[in-house]
Amino acid sequence: MTDPRVSAVEDNLVAQFRLVARSGVVAALPDDDVVAYISDVKFPLFNAITGARFAAGTATARTTELVDAYVDRGLPFLWWATPSHLTPETDAVLRSRGIEPSPEPGMHVPLRGPVDTGVPRDGLEIVETGPSPEVVDVMTAGFGFPDVVADPLLRVFGAFGPDVAFHALARLDGVAVGVGSVFVTGRTAGIYNIATVESARRRGIGYAVTATLMNIARERGCTEAVLMASVMGRPTYERLGFVEVCQTPQYVWNPSR
Repeated sequence: MTDPRVSAVEDNLVAQFRLVARSGVVAALPDDDVVAYISDVKFPLFNAITGARFAAGTATARTTELVDAYVDRGLPFLWWATPSHLTPETDAVLRSRGIEPSPEPGMHVPLRGPVDTGVPRDGLEIVETGPSPEVVDVMTAGFGFPDVVADPLLRVFGAFGPDVAFHALARLDGVAVGVGSVFVTGRTAGIYNIATVESARRRGIGYAVTATLMNIARERGCTEAVLMASVMGRPTYERLGFVEVCQTPQYVWNPSR
């Protein structure tokens, strides 16, 4: 039996990709056994594959067909895997194309009560907000995304209704320095896009933003939170009670490498 915490990680991630595929910003592929879409944006997130559930005996052929089609387009792309959506055959095909996975823990925490955010302190203010250029600007700066990502990212966020997604924006002495997002599926809050601009790091802003999002999600009726952690972010999430429940490796192909 699948650990329900793992199912929460997987279901939230795949549901988010399904909405991106239907956002109008990208072109969804018609395949029934995978969530996949393409665009002209030269960034992996906008040319992506996840949620693969290939029929028995077809994983090698289907993975080869998809990967080669994406490689032939010559644009960076992402295959985001989870335990239920990754077979040894798929992993082997991706590695044979030189696409090595980046380990990324899927983490989970029950939302049982309020979390101390540490705010206010040091002139830090965190507010809930919808999608906006300011949110995207802080996110792209924090992650070091190229400028080409900003407009399509804002349009994708705009396609998510406020009952499905919301953001938190941190300002330090009035200047926007941190951000994070929540994507809701049922009673699960998927926490994504936790980013702090370089000049404001190591001041607890990522912790405060994540805790704020957890509190907002709990107030909206969510009973659990999930996320995929970077190496840098993991210690912060563990201090907030998150535990690793699975791996969600990312296979990223970039033609410039």
